[in-house]
Amino acid sequence: MPSLADTPSCRRCGTCCRLGGPALHRPDLPLVTGGLLPVTALRTLRRGEYVTDNVAGGIGPAPAELVTLAPGPDGRTCRFFTPPGTCAIHADRPLECRLLFCDAPQALAAAYDRDRLSRADILGPAHPLAALCAEHETVVDLLRLANLCRLALAGDTTARDEALTLIRYDAAYRELLPAKAGVPAQAVPFYLGRSPREALPAARALLARCGLYKAGPSA
Repeated sequence: MPSLADTPSCRRCGTCCRLGGPALHRPDLPLVTGGLLPVTALRTLRRGEYVTDNVAGGIGPAPAELVTLAPGPDGRTCRFFTPPGTCAIHADRPLECRLLFCDAPQALAAAYDRDRLSRADILGPAHPLAALCAEHETVVDLLRLANLCRLALAGDTTARDEALTLIRYDAAYRELLPAKAGVPAQAVPFYLGRSPREALPAARALLARCGLYKAGPSA
């Protein structure tokens, strides 16, 4: 992994901060375990979720799970950024923030897909919600769900029924965590990632076709 000493100094212009929070890597784990980055400040982008790749360019399904800083109120800008160029955790910012320099992105490009943290890395096997997260990931597999939604949109009624069942299953989990496990609502995007309608264009299209796009979480 590139050395931080070889990275030019950040001008703190805020350009990268406005493009979203960084993905977390193994060197960032102490920031989480030490409480600087609580899970309420994180979100999980799951395998198969459609994401923007600011390094490689383009939008497409994530090949593997990654955990990022959750965005601020506008849905994109890093939650720790205050215009015009202030970072609330600049002294303890994550690795990607330390590596990125707008005029020389090579250091970040060389490291951005290596040693990324996952929920399992952060929670550890003994965490009471680790098994629940793993079960949800297996049942509501976004790659499989996206394919079911595409088949459903092409007229396959069996695929439609299966896709809607999985979407309802996901919604039930999102109600269960705050109601039964005492998980703060702000932490659900870390434990379960984004909902299918947020993560998959095909799921949004299917729910709109079925008249469920604006329905509540149990729809």
